[in-house]
Amino acid sequence: MKKMYFIALFLISPLFLNSAFAHQADSVGDYRIEIDWKNKPIVTGESNAIIVYVSIMDKTKEAADQSFNPDKGIEGLKKTLKIKLVVEEKSITLPLQPTDIPGKYESAVTPTFSGWSQLNFLGKINEQNVNLALHPLKVQEPEVLQFPPVESTVVESGDFEREVNDLRGDIRELQETIKELNEQKSSVFIPIIGLSIAMGIAGIAIGVISLVKKK
Repeated sequence: MKKMYFIALFLISPLFLNSAFAHQADSVGDYRIEIDWKNKPIVTGESNAIIVYVSIMDKTKEAADQSFNPDKGIEGLKKTLKIKLVVEEKSITLPLQPTDIPGKYESAVTPTFSGWSQLNFLGKINEQNVNLALHPLKVQEPEVLQFPPVESTVVESGDFEREVNDLRGDIRELQETIKELNEQKSSVFIPIIGLSIAMGIAGIAIGVISLVKKK
């Protein structure tokens, strides 16, 4: 029974975490605030903008269960309300630029990060003080827009060092083999084995060059 409980918890936890981070609408007093990205998918390095919707709240529903209504949009917030985009320990404060739709604002930004972020609202909506945090949708890596997919040629430094050390070990073993053969002084087998060893060393050298190019 306990085992089944942990399996169920493991299966639903990703859904729980996604819903926890996808916190894109909330209310402050009599007002509803919603956020979104202008362009989707949201890709790191691509020009984009954060969209902010501010309207009068329908208190018969939760903020997430209602849509933005431009007829109830709140205008004139450019000077009184600002947003701060936070990624780990870094942040940037962005002004709200009004659009042709009442209550809809845009803040241009090019995300250079990937993953989740937080959007903090600071200031006032009319006489209502605002101190609210929402979470924009996740920013994706550029690979989501690549077709056909491009295989990465990046070699991690740790993997590179391990490969080089392995190749150095192979070279040492070949050197020991050459030394043993010289001590045996076999005139019949030395030319053949020597050629094989030379080819082996050449192969190792090619492998090192290939790894260096990838790095």
